[in-house]
Amino acid sequence: MMTYFVSSVEFVGGCLLTVGFLSSLACGVLLVDMLVAVLTTRLSAMPKGRSPLNWLGDFLYLPEVLYVLFFIWLICFGPGKFSVDYWLAGKLQR
Repeated sequence: MMTYFVSSVEFVGGCLLTVGFLSSLACGVLLVDMLVAVLTTRLSAMPKGRSPLNWLGDFLYLPEVLYVLFFIWLICFGPGKFSVDYWLAGKLQR
């Protein structure tokens, strides 16, 4: 059941981000999704007995960490001028 839910969240969230509609909401949901993925699967698969710097280097090379940083950046700075959110904001201000 969770497979269908998570894949639906990622598909719909990715589509919303692609066109730039409800970007902050989609980023928030996908951010939680990636944090759960990192905490439940990726951390347990990390090699044990490594020095802290080597462990941090391995951790920062995970693709989910890049996604988390990307979603935080999009939440802070917005989707940009070529998005549906920007177009709707211009229409609503008139």
